Amino acid sequence: MTYQILFCSIFLREYDLAEIDKLKKENEDLKNELEGLKETVAVYLGSLIREVVRDFGNRGKETVKEAARKGGLWQGQKYIRENNVKEKGTKAAADFFSSMSDVELFQVKTEMLSDKKFHIKTNVCPYIRIWKEMGIDKELPEFCILATYYDLGLCQAFNPDLKINLPVDMMRGCDHCVYELYEE
Repeated sequence: MTYQILFCSIFLREYDLAEIDKLKKENEDLKNELEGLKETVAVYLGSLIREVVRDFGNRGKETVKEAARKGGLWQGQKYIRENNVKEKGTKAAADFFSSMSDVELFQVKTEMLSDKKFHIKTNVCPYIRIWKEMGIDKELPEFCILATYYDLGLCQAFNPDLKINLPVDMMRGCDHCVYELYEE
């Protein structure tokens, strides 16, 4: 009986170690896939926005902002629908972003300044390194202002009266970004 217990114990230990090694490998593979996906998104988004602005100037900038806003609005409305969210308004938008603070991609912090204004702050951007390698920071320093209209759309799913301002961002040389969302 003792030998059977010892055998089972050794077998389970070996099985556990093999399973742990397999999970570690799968985790590493997923991390590599995520890095590749982040780079693909950064290159695609960066190239698309830069070319639209190059070809159409100020009209292109407005087109990019509106397209980004509509994309964010669609995704925000989908989130509300799929998660049966009942709470709407400026605070609900801030709470939505606050719930994303654990997401590795951006690690945001939100701060309610009043019932009509909040800030989103981050010093993590999964795309900034690629955009700088592409030279976008020199050619189009207001790039992030255009791209953050996506975040405005997300917030407008909770409150359509919200506006956005990006007083500082990493593309323009700061060590963090501040998104000001407010009602007039």
